[in-house]
Amino acid sequence: MGDNSGVQFSLFGAEVEDPVLSDLDGLMLAGGDWVRTERNTAARLSVLVADPWRAAALRIELRDRGLASDTAEAPGGLIAVRTEFAEQLAGHAARWIRGATQRVAADLALTASGLRLWAIATGQLAESGYLLGMSDPDGPLHRAAGGQLARLGVAAVDVRMRSGPGWRITSARRLRRLAELIGRRPDGADGNWPTD
Repeated sequence: MGDNSGVQFSLFGAEVEDPVLSDLDGLMLAGGDWVRTERNTAARLSVLVADPWRAAALRIELRDRGLASDTAEAPGGLIAVRTEFAEQLAGHAARWIRGATQRVAADLALTASGLRLWAIATGQLAESGYLLGMSDPDGPLHRAAGGQLARLGVAAVDVRMRSGPGWRITSARRLRRLAELIGRRPDGADGNWPTD
């Protein structure tokens, strides 16, 4: 973990929350994808990331939740971070999948630790703030993500930038709140964490 000296972490932030499987909802906001076994008795979550440090940090976070994971090369120079197929993920996948379609979980309630996973997967410093990237600029997941950020006290601006769509957090107060919620900077995240 990196040094965030001078940052006061929230009593409700990732630093004090126990890692739980529902935090994986943050990876769904980052463009994650569920795959289930034929009989839906186990599931795997995968997400594409752009940098090796992101893959390494996510694998640590997954391990902290009791999940084995691996990585694979993906098109466009991206890295796929994939959990193992695990029975304990079947219920989480079922929240997001209706028939053959992936949809927003009706009970989506992003945690601070889930927000941390989203920041690790896609977060980057951007012009006038911090951008949490998303893959779908117009769908219900994009809108739900904005609502979840507001619920956590980090209301953000809907943006469609050259680097991709997402939500940009701009005010100094909201950036402080974001930093408090997501906790310490992972190793290698230089220039991609809101406290840098």
